[in-house]
Amino acid sequence: MEQELKTEATRNLITETAFRQFYKNGFKATSINEIMKAAGLSKGAFYHNFKNKDDLGVLVVKAELNTRIYDAMISPLYAEGTAKPILKNTFLNKLKAFTSDEKLMGCPVNNLINEIGGSPNLLNESLKGLIDTWLKAVIQIIERGHKDGSIKPETNPQQAAIYLVSSFEGMRGIRKLYQDDTTWSAYSAALENYINQL
Repeated sequence: MEQELKTEATRNLITETAFRQFYKNGFKATSINEIMKAAGLSKGAFYHNFKNKDDLGVLVVKAELNTRIYDAMISPLYAEGTAKPILKNTFLNKLKAFTSDEKLMGCPVNNLINEIGGSPNLLNESLKGLIDTWLKAVIQIIERGHKDGSIKPETNPQQAAIYLVSSFEGMRGIRKLYQDDTTWSAYSAALENYINQL
């Protein structure tokens, strides 16, 4: 039992360290050696827990990125209440909550998609699964809005969900180019207007 706990703690440490390194330097540019040095562990500890960097990347998506997206953008959509205000608050509150560093570094999910998206591997499949879960939650709250009357019945849930998620992620990428919040503020206002007219 003690060995199992130690192994789990080691895997968690490697995964958390890898997330920070991938976010800071990119997935492809980060070596296993750099991750293990930052974690204060030997390379042998890596291969005791993971087959390769892609294997670790899948766990980073499942353990770190899924949690971040779920806590910030998915779980709030399942709150009780009228659908449209919940949808609007979820997106707008998260925009307001980003730190200056997060704005400069972009979204770790979006960064990883831009780096490895389209590759036929388990890492790509994990990212698709994450985005699919987010889209499903947005679709469900729009359908809820149809039922409670807060969202127009002619609003197509799938189209609106794809627009909301892709524009939100796109803005996270675009913000990395700018040194101020001018475009960020314009997007926030446009996003609020879009949700209001749903």
